[in-house]
Amino acid sequence: MHGRFIAIKALSEADLIIGLGIRFADRATGDKVRFKQKANIIHVDIDSCEHGKNIDSSLEIQGNLKEAVEYLYKNAEEKKNFLWKEEIEGQKEKRKDMSIIEGTLTPWQVIGAVNKKAPEEAIIATDVGQHQMWVAQYYNFKNPRTLLTSGGLGTMGYGMGAAIGGAMATGKRTILFTGDGSFGMNLNELATAVSENLPIVIILLNNGVLGMIRQWQSLFFDEKYIATILDRKTDFVKLAEAFGAKGYRATNIKDLNVALDQAFICNSPVVIECIVPCEENVFPMVPPNGSVDNIILK
Repeated sequence: MHGRFIAIKALSEADLIIGLGIRFADRATGDKVRFKQKANIIHVDIDSCEHGKNIDSSLEIQGNLKEAVEYLYKNAEEKKNFLWKEEIEGQKEKRKDMSIIEGTLTPWQVIGAVNKKAPEEAIIATDVGQHQMWVAQYYNFKNPRTLLTSGGLGTMGYGMGAAIGGAMATGKRTILFTGDGSFGMNLNELATAVSENLPIVIILLNNGVLGMIRQWQSLFFDEKYIATILDRKTDFVKLAEAFGAKGYRATNIKDLNVALDQAFICNSPVVIECIVPCEENVFPMVPPNGSVDNIILK
């Protein structure tokens, strides 16, 4: 639904799709008829109940993924399709305007700034919503098993506990990307992070709304906003200080870089509130039950 354009395009044009341990849920497929229009599908899953549940596959294999992938690798005949590779690599990725608007702070600016200053081995946690998608799109992960996210479960409030667990389990610097909506679900656990003196940096993208739901209301429900405009008066800097953490606020990239420099030399919890526009949406986006044919790019 929010993958990069070139990945969505490649998936829609592929003649073979190998699904490894996936559910073929609507967020991954969009229009199910269009999804399998051109492709043969091989579905590998340890649970046979998943076969045929959402997509009828050309070949269903029940088994352990490690064994199945090793078997496919050893026994599948190698095929080089240079024209297909050239076509995919030759397409310029369509993405939104990434220019910097003076006096504002955009989500990708925030993520890019954190990415530059954070250690490569840092554990990254997310809550749920637009920030979760932006992190997946723009954070340049270098090491495996360094992302803690609840995937499609939609568990707002997950992030704070995950960040605490990541920091305690690994002893490494942990960065939590969260939104004002998600953070409000479980911010009381900041007390635990402070009590345990954990090196957690909380990047709070504050747009004053429940961004992901507001995006749907904006695009598909004629901008009829219901229960998504929070406009809370919470002072997150003072809140952090009340819990015993350090708090900073950034409204531009200069302020953010200063705050990050301070945060990454601190070995106890830090909250950086980043004020971002509520109009920023996550693109590209494949509409519900849609396909690459009606993808929204901006």
